[in-house]
Amino acid sequence: MDLFDHSSLTDIEINATKYVNKNVECIIRVLLDFLEDNNDFTPEDFLPYNNLRIDNDVWSEMVYDLYDIIRSDVIREYVKPKYEFLLYVILQWWDDCTDDPDDLLENKIDDNLAAKIKETYTSEDGGNYVLNAITDFEEYYYILFADHDFLPDSLERLIIIYIRSPDRFTMLFPDVDLNEYQDLMPKDLRERFEELNRNPSEPIKIIKKEVCEDTLLQDLIFCCEKLQANFTFKDSSENHRNDYIRDLLDAMGYLGNRDQTRLGTSSAGKEAGEVDILVRKVNRPFSIIESLNLSSVKESYISLHIDKIYRYDTLGYICNFIVSYVKATDFLAFWNRYVRFVQSYSYPFELVNFEIPKYNQYSELRLAVTELMRNNMVTKLYHIVVHIPS
Repeated sequence: MDLFDHSSLTDIEINATKYVNKNVECIIRVLLDFLEDNNDFTPEDFLPYNNLRIDNDVWSEMVYDLYDIIRSDVIREYVKPKYEFLLYVILQWWDDCTDDPDDLLENKIDDNLAAKIKETYTSEDGGNYVLNAITDFEEYYYILFADHDFLPDSLERLIIIYIRSPDRFTMLFPDVDLNEYQDLMPKDLRERFEELNRNPSEPIKIIKKEVCEDTLLQDLIFCCEKLQANFTFKDSSENHRNDYIRDLLDAMGYLGNRDQTRLGTSSAGKEAGEVDILVRKVNRPFSIIESLNLSSVKESYISLHIDKIYRYDTLGYICNFIVSYVKATDFLAFWNRYVRFVQSYSYPFELVNFEIPKYNQYSELRLAVTELMRNNMVTKLYHIVVHIPS
């Protein structure tokens, strides 16, 4: 589980892990019952579209293997990505076929264990992230995995970064061995990956990046996910985190990204100012990304960055971004206060719509969109708020 340090698990942490594993064991056991009942239920009934071309018999065997892994008294620090992927889709299947949310977790936590967790992990403001995480099924999508690199969108981005520049990939993701993900790669990208591995000296074919609002949003969220999961950035400065985001975006094909690029007017209105990241499309400015470290909703500091974007965006880009790296004990309380502030903020242009999209919302990463009317055209300011673990 991605809640504890596996190199030195305490008795409480071991018991908490076993409690979670017991719930997962029950879920997989129900799935095995379906597969064994000879009622025409096959892996195709719980797996997404199988572009991996893995036989149903192999999937079924993997379910049994995963069941044995979960039931073992030996707690695993690592399982192969194909089993992570399988577990994730089993959780989705269970979520979809369970009508009552109270039935998602078969086992209720032992009172004695709950009391020990409260005694050990309760924060000053009364919150208890461990107890909340292990007793909330939605949290299982996060605590059971160190990252989500095995999911199709994330994996495809990683492969494309590798194809563009194996050396840069190694620098950005030193702990990721893509060879372990070959079973999960789409056929076309797997072929490119294998060709590059066979002939590393061959010239790399540049993959042209189609820059648009939606792809930039999805790619920026991917970058934030990678940063959030990287322990190196736990206590980093804004510039250090911005460097990582910029390097990732550049590796993904957003050519022309510039850190601390000078343009527009300064706060005094006299000199060229600086933006954190400027994204370009065909060598022309496309979007500004401003980032800030926060531990609370510092209204003056947030205002400074919002106003900064619109001082420097003299053309009226279709979309801009505010990325907040947040270290707060109660992230949900922070998010609610942040939403109230940016929803009522006095923007330099008329606010015509405010939305919190249902997609791209995670327990530790939130997204909101403000739409502003600028000279009869709607432009968007995306607010991405990333919880940096303590």
